[in-house]
Amino acid sequence: MAADDSAPTEGVWAERKLRFRTAEELAADPTWGQVEWIAEPWLAAGSITELDGKVKIAGKTTWALNLCRSALDGAPFIGEKTLQTPVVFLTEQNEVSFRAAMERAGLLGRPDFIVLFWHDTLGITWRDIVCGAVRECQRRGARVLVVDTIAQFARLAGDSENNAGDALEAMRPLQAAAAAGIAVLVLRHERKSGGEVGDSGRGSSAFAGAVDVVLSLRRPDGKVRPSVRVIHAVSRFSETPDELVIELTPDGYVAHGTAPDVAHQEALEIVLGAIPQSEGAAITIEQIIDETSATRTTVQRAISELLAGMRIARTGKGRSGDPFRYYVSGSAQTPSPGEQNGQRESEPQSQT
Repeated sequence: MAADDSAPTEGVWAERKLRFRTAEELAADPTWGQVEWIAEPWLAAGSITELDGKVKIAGKTTWALNLCRSALDGAPFIGEKTLQTPVVFLTEQNEVSFRAAMERAGLLGRPDFIVLFWHDTLGITWRDIVCGAVRECQRRGARVLVVDTIAQFARLAGDSENNAGDALEAMRPLQAAAAAGIAVLVLRHERKSGGEVGDSGRGSSAFAGAVDVVLSLRRPDGKVRPSVRVIHAVSRFSETPDELVIELTPDGYVAHGTAPDVAHQEALEIVLGAIPQSEGAAITIEQIIDETSATRTTVQRAISELLAGMRIARTGKGRSGDPFRYYVSGSAQTPSPGEQNGQRESEPQSQT
């Protein structure tokens, strides 16, 4: 009769030293389960964050290097606090391209930014690479380990990147690193077809399932500055926003709110830029639409807000033969009698 594999072998529990604890015991430990943010709300100690993005388009490495620079200085990153710490960074890039990236991020010459190039790991297993990186983190007092990219370092060639078993095997050493209290940031290329955050990374979805925070860095739709990106996120932490529009400036990344917020602000600026500076040159809403190529609804909303904020003024009676015309002038600081009484004049339907 075959042995029952489900029955525990004598002494197995003692040998494994499984540590079961009650919720009461866990709650009695004031330090248990407390989130220690390295870069709030993106990267926490003892957790893994995955950052996905299109190859050479999204700017994954730029984002990661700017986060590292902020953490090295304990300076804010995208307006939020960081914990000062050295960083160990594993890069698939060569020395020439990575030097340029480091220079742009202000990292060149830093003694607390430790780099391992992929070509220096040839012949070494992925598990041993991670073990060596963890030891380097501990030796340097680094709380952050960045892997750019995991597919390159874990040698996930061909179909292995799509295989859930291979993906989980690749993540296990990093999960052990996180269990040692290190904040792990893993970069992955996004698949050509894109997709929802959490499913957009190239290869198996098992990668995303093994991490705590998944970020997708993308260029926004529409006509926006090339320095603007949108972060989409799914996270086990409530602090991480579902969406945030950011922009890379000479002083680092700044936050602009959600995509609708940014689109609305861009529309305001486009409409405002099309409106003349003098009453004599004032133009109609039809002319603004022609000038901006924006939709009627977009222009109408922008005009209403600009009028309410007294950033523009208007002339004309708003009727056939004498339509409203808009201009930017000092007189825009003086509200109309209707606005002074709390009654904002509305744009007639025939003019919108």
